[in-house]
Amino acid sequence: MQNKLITLDKAKKEVERMQRYIEMVENYEADTLEKWIIKKYALTNSIKNILEEAAIEGITYNNLPLDRNYISSVINGKPTDELHRILRLGYRQKIKPNKKNHKRFGR
Repeated sequence: MQNKLITLDKAKKEVERMQRYIEMVENYEADTLEKWIIKKYALTNSIKNILEEAAIEGITYNNLPLDRNYISSVINGKPTDELHRILRLGYRQKIKPNKKNHKRFGR
């Protein structure tokens, strides 16, 4: 992690933002399969880990094991709440191709 200079005010605001996020994730009601996926993604940021945990817990969708496409479609789908909105934005940034690398050969 880089050491960036930050003002005390900005640091306090970042701590408050992170605390709100922590509380949002910890208090998230995973009462549907989609919300279970959202919460697990908030905890791990890993579709692979969600697949592994679903297999261990015997979680299925239409009596079939969860797959990467279904999990991705839930995360990338229309946000149903604030946590989903935050994770969807982060997921899209994570999967977006790095434009610098794609422009390397163009002018």
